[in-house]
Amino acid sequence: MHGVVDVGLDAASADIERYRRELRDRGVSVIPDFVPPNVIADMVAECDALAAEAFHQDVLGTPYLELPDDGWPDGHPRVTWARSAVHTLGYDQFPLDSLIRELYERDDVLRFLGQVLGREPLYRYDDPIGALNVAVMVEGDVLDWHFDQTDFVVSLAIQSSERGGDFENVALVRSPEDENYDAVAEVLADAARDRVVVEPMRPGTLMLFEGRHSLHRVTPVQGRTPRYVALFGYDTKPDTMSSDLLKQIRYGRTEPLAAR
Repeated sequence: MHGVVDVGLDAASADIERYRRELRDRGVSVIPDFVPPNVIADMVAECDALAAEAFHQDVLGTPYLELPDDGWPDGHPRVTWARSAVHTLGYDQFPLDSLIRELYERDDVLRFLGQVLGREPLYRYDDPIGALNVAVMVEGDVLDWHFDQTDFVVSLAIQSSERGGDFENVALVRSPEDENYDAVAEVLADAARDRVVVEPMRPGTLMLFEGRHSLHRVTPVQGRTPRYVALFGYDTKPDTMSSDLLKQIRYGRTEPLAAR
């Protein structure tokens, strides 16, 4: 599918080697102005119209997004708990003519992402609720330090909050061979600010992020303007579905809504 929405795909494709290199070196590649301001304005209007329907998740968790085993000493990163609060809109809540849906469903964008990620072919999720979601963060919402459980995330910044809502990242702080708990503990204790990078996420920015080994968070949102970020679900195999447990936690339901 080729959409009618003009995005900066040609310009981004011309710089594809740079984005590949950024991803390889830091686990993150930021593509500014991928979606132009006039389209972003319409996407903001879509989110504004739906924001009241977003499901609110407010939980305590560890940076590893899993329940810790017994035996870890007090203060260890594995048993450090922090708050994550976010409102989430699912794929099925966006109407079929949504510009956010259109961008996610474009085949040319899919091919470009597969090339940057070095994962081809790439497939869209087959999940009618979780293939695409928009994180709506209002005053007081926060996503504290954590590692992702997926290999990569593709996100689009749609609207920034008035204050706060910064995406902070400590790139590649651990590896498959070394959990590097001492360094993780320093970040959690706010004792390693020199390693923290605020990734630029102004509206229209597309970000490819390999968060399994990079510790990251979204700082508390302040002000009356909600922060909107779309997250696009892709995998290297077809027919991927979110688990019912994840859907219940993130969306408050496991069954999709009727098409709009």
